Amino acid sequence: LDGVDVILFALYVYEHGESNPAPNKRTVYISYLDSVHYMRPRRMRTFIYHEILIAYLDYARKRGFATAHIWACPPLKGDDYIFYSKPKDQKTPRDERLRQWYLDMLIECQKRDIVGSLSNMYDLYFDGKNDATVIPYLEGDYFPGEAENIIKELEEAVEKGGSSKSKKKKSGGSSNKSKSKNKSGRGGTRSSGFDETALI
Repeated sequence: LDGVDVILFALYVYEHGESNPAPNKRTVYISYLDSVHYMRPRRMRTFIYHEILIAYLDYARKRGFATAHIWACPPLKGDDYIFYSKPKDQKTPRDERLRQWYLDMLIECQKRDIVGSLSNMYDLYFDGKNDATVIPYLEGDYFPGEAENIIKELEEAVEKGGSSKSKKKKSGGSSNKSKSKNKSGRGGTRSSGFDETALI
């Protein structure tokens, strides 16, 4: 850009090979993707960034990886994933637009026989038939941290008031207070829902 090398695009990927135990075995996880809008011409940004991701997924497939997980959650205002400071006029896509951006890329992967099927974390793991052991534990992902927070809250609740069984006996089996309580108050750049993960 004006004779100066500029980093335009960055991708953080975790690769879990054949030696990793299930459910992480042969899984890649695209944890972060970030860019700045200095590419010229600007209209080529989506095409080129999609091609980079498509090429990576094809490369991963050829190396024997069977599943790819992509977290599609834009940063909150004031947060940055990789590049610390972005141009003030660069907009952050909303959730729905970012998900569609990834889906468009994945559909192109399907057309090229790089990707077999598309799903999301909710449909794959939260159908009521699974337990937590089937969910991939991916470093840098929102889910492991959130799961650990929930486990900690449950342990603290047990320490404070005994087991949930003894609470039910004391309150006559009613648990309306806990149901109506705010879900957790937890937040963060990756806290807007499990269904935002596109899986290949």
